Amino acid sequence: MGEVAKGREAAEQAEPAALETPTGTVGPPHPEGRAPLSKHAGDVAGICDAIDWSHGEPQQGAAKAGHESCGVIDEGGGDINSESLHFAGLRAKLNNVHMGSLKMNNVQEKSLRGQKKSGRRLQIVEIARGIISAKGLKSLKVRDVAEAAGCSVGSVYNEFGDFDGVILTVNRETVQALTARLRGVPAKDPVRQLYGLAATYLDFFAEHANLLRSLFEHRMEDDRPYPDDILQMVMDAFALMHPPLVRLLPDANDVEIALLSRTLFSAVHGIISLGLEERMVAVPPQMLRQQIEQFLDAHLAGLGILPRR
Repeated sequence: MGEVAKGREAAEQAEPAALETPTGTVGPPHPEGRAPLSKHAGDVAGICDAIDWSHGEPQQGAAKAGHESCGVIDEGGGDINSESLHFAGLRAKLNNVHMGSLKMNNVQEKSLRGQKKSGRRLQIVEIARGIISAKGLKSLKVRDVAEAAGCSVGSVYNEFGDFDGVILTVNRETVQALTARLRGVPAKDPVRQLYGLAATYLDFFAEHANLLRSLFEHRMEDDRPYPDDILQMVMDAFALMHPPLVRLLPDANDVEIALLSRTLFSAVHGIISLGLEERMVAVPPQMLRQQIEQFLDAHLAGLGILPRR
């Protein structure tokens, strides 16, 4: 009995000692002989799962470090920091925005330059038209135009190539306006259309005498040929008399019609131009109208066409 009591006493003393040993096992040895799980098991399981056993909560520092180290792995096996990727993407977007802004600024600058150039061109043409209309073509001087436009003579040449370019631009607009007015004459009756074309030409000439004279009086510098496009515009104005003449003279060929329309146009132009010439005896527009009608009466009668007005 004494030995049993001693054995029990020894066992009771050994049990607390084993529990106080830091490296004591929590349970029986692992059947495969591996080290038993201890409170430092977080170091074995990995830094992302480390736990502070003394408080039963995740270790904040270790967990944060673990999340930072657990980056995205690229195909080459290297770690790519997600924060770096974010800033790289943001930088690329900012670069794209910057490039887009530069392109937009370039487009806007070109547009503004184009508008400024177009505005200056229109201003020069307006000034030249005003001088020709008020004083005649002979009074038009490039220095006067440049001064009125607030630019240099070189700027005028840069816009139009030479001073002929300014005059030709004005003349183009003049013949275009004249042709548009003539096209508005009713074409229902061919005889009335011829009288209407003559009367409309007189009205336009009376309103824009110097501009119309500029169209026919201008001579190119260095005897260069007159631009084909303006010559064609004038011929198109002549051609407006073709349809009524074709209807009135169905047996005439195209050449005869073309010559007749040119003759009628030239005759009417001469009567009006001389009649409105201020340096000679001017004829009032109403009297000019009567003279033109009398000329058409006689000419149509000579062609075997009964005048009707």
